[in-house]
Amino acid sequence: MGTYILSKERVVDFKLDEKQYNVLIRITSPGVAYTDLKHKRTYRDILELQFFDFPDDSSGLYIFNDTNLKKCLTFFQKHKNCQNMVIHCEKGISRSAGVAVGWFLFNDNHHSIYKLYHEDKHMPNRLIVDHFYEALKQDVRRIDKWEKERFERLTGKKYPGGK
Repeated sequence: MGTYILSKERVVDFKLDEKQYNVLIRITSPGVAYTDLKHKRTYRDILELQFFDFPDDSSGLYIFNDTNLKKCLTFFQKHKNCQNMVIHCEKGISRSAGVAVGWFLFNDNHHSIYKLYHEDKHMPNRLIVDHFYEALKQDVRRIDKWEKERFERLTGKKYPGGK
């Protein structure tokens, strides 16, 4: 089973074998149109979500919430036997990586979560990650540890969060 975390630019031309069981989760910000896909028929099903990447209490931004979580978990359950899960957001770094953590957690694939946190390409959105860990009744302390290790590796400084 392949999991692909892409930007909105990369997903436009991304092509998988149409004979395989491929599904797609698309994430964009509210009010932002989804880009057209050149190979849309490659996917048996597409889930479209709209939410912002980070909370801002003063602006009332629409962020990942329980409604998005339920849609994702329903989509995961429906397509638990897919061969390829493609997840994309604006840059393919934070929101899509957070949902990918949820997908890996749903499939009890902790090794892929570890890899995601120990590479320098993705920075999973912690709010999204926390939602999945709570819903799937998993211990998030591993994520705390990996975020601390990553921070210290990338900055050469001691992690300020104290976790």
